Amino acid sequence: MTDNIFKLTATEVAAAIRNRQISCSDVIDQHLARIDEKAHLNAVTTRYDDKARKAAELADQAVERGDELGPLHGVPVTIKENVDQEGASTNNGVKSFAGLIAKQDAPLVERLKRAGAIPIGRTNTPEMSWRFHTDNVLFGQTLNPWNPALTPGGSSGGAGSSLAAGIGYIAHGSDLSGSIRLPAFCCGVLGLRPSHGRIPFYNATSPAERPMTIQLSSAQGPLARSVDDLKLAYDVMRGYSDLDTWSLPDMDEDKSYPNTVALITPPDADPKINEVLKQAGEVLAQRGYKVESSSIDFIQEAFDRYSSLLITEVALQKETIIDKFASEQLRTVFEYYTQLSPPMDYHGYASALASRSHYHRLIDQFQRKYPVIIAPVCTKNAFEAGADVKSVGSLEEVIKTTTYLGSMNFLDLPSMSIPSREKHEGVPIGIQLIGPRYGEEHLFKTAKVLEQNGFISSQLAGEDAASSMADTA
Repeated sequence: MTDNIFKLTATEVAAAIRNRQISCSDVIDQHLARIDEKAHLNAVTTRYDDKARKAAELADQAVERGDELGPLHGVPVTIKENVDQEGASTNNGVKSFAGLIAKQDAPLVERLKRAGAIPIGRTNTPEMSWRFHTDNVLFGQTLNPWNPALTPGGSSGGAGSSLAAGIGYIAHGSDLSGSIRLPAFCCGVLGLRPSHGRIPFYNATSPAERPMTIQLSSAQGPLARSVDDLKLAYDVMRGYSDLDTWSLPDMDEDKSYPNTVALITPPDADPKINEVLKQAGEVLAQRGYKVESSSIDFIQEAFDRYSSLLITEVALQKETIIDKFASEQLRTVFEYYTQLSPPMDYHGYASALASRSHYHRLIDQFQRKYPVIIAPVCTKNAFEAGADVKSVGSLEEVIKTTTYLGSMNFLDLPSMSIPSREKHEGVPIGIQLIGPRYGEEHLFKTAKVLEQNGFISSQLAGEDAASSMADTA
């Protein structure tokens, strides 16, 4: 029995369990010990030690019986505090919601369990999942495992931090304005924001339907430490559900895309980030892709329009949600946002929402030539923890770096944050790989080329590079 099971991938562990090289109980026990070891990160906020151990025992019995096993049989995963999990609090980082107990699993949680995954805990999120940094009055602040002075990102900061520390192999996250990709970027792991409707979302605990822009732009998705694990999690979680109005019917991609890539290196980006973006382009060019330097001239305009829509919708909920349930810290954050982007009147809101079709049309035309785009996740590296709440000016500086995050939600493009081997202040420098709408398979294919050619880092925070099953068995 190896001492380094946590360094493996979900794909390797599932195969080892199936081949009876390791037991589900050993896997779970080591991950629960890992939570103890990394408790200072405050990434896993709700634990399921007893339930996880019992599930592992049952999973081992299934192996012994020779039962048909799911693709994630015995694999430990984490679930974010903002999605329904039976018997758990869907608190979304809000103290007032701590007693909101789910009576049923959200569709994606049910699918992970059905595939054999074992939830070992829930991960931290800022209040109402609305900050670029993960902190709240209910659980406190989550630390970046590479550098505690820097943010782990938000809102899936607990997911990114725990995964980078070797807790679980797959983490659930959600992404409205980069909430999967930013933590992946800050914590040196991979994170996927799929096309809208690919992975269904439904919380039975929700008291009301979400505002329209959020419905159209939010996505659920996985974080992982390898492309294969990210793909495996995506395949398990995706598919139609009649609980989600926007859920896409089950379908496979049948479109062939040209291997052409747009390389975007914004002039305001950190030179080191642009250097890493160019390195990714060079790798793909060497593997037969046609890589051309380009730009998306409407990207800032689309981002600004999206930001205005979100702030306007939040302002409409100020009295009923923010003022009633949010902490003083979160109310301050929303006040900063409204100062930077004043809520629109009805005509402005209606016009901005209608313009979504215009920007979709523009990006679809752009991606006829460039189905894959290499761009920054953020134009600057991980910022200082808490910088987004220091002042209006500090928040504005953070927002300026995130143009390529929120705009992808507005444009509804599948996009992936992937860590390179280069580092800044001890943290792997990440880039964003963007695919065509509903072109996740092509996105995974391109990401795999980068991984196979040594571009993607597989190193855990505070550990040597992740080991393979052959190295550690």
